[in-house]
Amino acid sequence: MLHYPIAAVALALSPQPDLTGIEQPRLNPQPPAWIEAFRGDVNQVTSHGRMVGFAAAVIENGEVVAMFTSGETALGSGDPVTEDTLFRAASVTKTFTGTLLAALEAGGMIDLDAPAPEDLIRLNGTRQPTWRELVSHQTGLPPNAYDNLIEAGRDADTVRARLAEVDLICPVGECYTYQNVAFAAVERLVEDATGLSYEAAVERYLLNPLGLETAGFGEDHLEASHSWARPHRGRLRRLGNASTDYDTLPAAAGLSVSLNDMIAWAQAHIDPDGGLPQDVIDRAFAPQTRSARETRNLRRLRRIDDTSYGLGWRIYDWDGRTLIAHGGALAGYGSHIVLEPETGFAFVALWNADFGLPRMLWPTAMDLRTGDGPGSFVDDALARMRR
Repeated sequence: MLHYPIAAVALALSPQPDLTGIEQPRLNPQPPAWIEAFRGDVNQVTSHGRMVGFAAAVIENGEVVAMFTSGETALGSGDPVTEDTLFRAASVTKTFTGTLLAALEAGGMIDLDAPAPEDLIRLNGTRQPTWRELVSHQTGLPPNAYDNLIEAGRDADTVRARLAEVDLICPVGECYTYQNVAFAAVERLVEDATGLSYEAAVERYLLNPLGLETAGFGEDHLEASHSWARPHRGRLRRLGNASTDYDTLPAAAGLSVSLNDMIAWAQAHIDPDGGLPQDVIDRAFAPQTRSARETRNLRRLRRIDDTSYGLGWRIYDWDGRTLIAHGGALAGYGSHIVLEPETGFAFVALWNADFGLPRMLWPTAMDLRTGDGPGSFVDDALARMRR
């Protein structure tokens, strides 16, 4: 067993990293002019009656130019959301899995094009999926296959075994269909390559060296935080608890993060000097399959011409500009990260309510900062809600 070759080859990280050069997010004292208009859109979102707590940041040229925190960790508690409040990252966790796999591949520790073993996952097709196909949603399974069984409290291994009885909607490797149960099978690959649990490998090679000081996995980690956002479910914002059945799929949806963690995560992918090695980023962001379903889902944005999926990351063609993104949703939580590596731009957001309006903020920011449109996505969404 090779121990920690990522440190020397791919990430240049150490199991006991020197974090003295990692700074807390810096707020640029002179934000770009468009931020003032954007602040009004943020206020519209955060003041809506469906919202509870919210935390977001805008990065330009690799530096934080605006941070927004509002609301409460629990409705009526008086406990304010801060930049260190933990939220469930939900499917934004997949970006951590993808980047870790890219690093392991760059370090020569894994072969993403090898077939996944049949004792781990077997599909009703003519061949086994490769690890790359699992992590880029090319299994041919119907979208979100057997998520309902996970939500019913079934064991992840038992649910994954049942995938063999599901009829595929296309041959393996020939279409994009988003998955959680199948995606999380890559935990085995990480564990075999590193000799660590999936969660410990993410912590060792990503969270600690990159300065994500409050991030972690599972209900116990969330509840142990000095500030954590409780989920608020449904239109009535019913207060939930920390538990979720998706903790049984940690690689797909198990991470919790703060705004400061999200900022550090974004900067690690857009900072050419102090971030992740370019080879790792290139591997993570390389399109693996076109995602026509996602293109259709984003048709209201009007600027998305094409979409693809990489290693745990979505790739958008925004009027000829390449954006790298992912969103997440669990009962009572939402999350989003959008990067434009070429310009050092990022938008990150976390909230603790079942509400989609915050997802209109990143396209609003894109319109305002580029001057290519009116930046009316929040207004348009509110208008539709009132009909």
